[in-house]
Amino acid sequence: MNCFAEFKKIIEGKVKDASSITMESNLKDLGLDSLDLLEIVSEGEELLRIQFEDEELLSFKTIGDVVTCAEGKLK
Repeated sequence: MNCFAEFKKIIEGKVKDASSITMESNLKDLGLDSLDLLEIVSEGEELLRIQFEDEELLSFKTIGDVVTCAEGKLK
């Protein structure tokens, strides 16, 4: 499963311009707030059947941070 593609799909519904989303995209620069992040993570957890720890959530700054953490949980 391509975690980046899955999270990108989730994020596309929350931002105005999804065409420029990359692994390096900063969550705040995309206009996402903490509630948006919780919603994205929750949808991702359900889709991928994983669970993020609270400490991990606090460390997410970019899309890549979320994807890398999710991929680590899938191994």
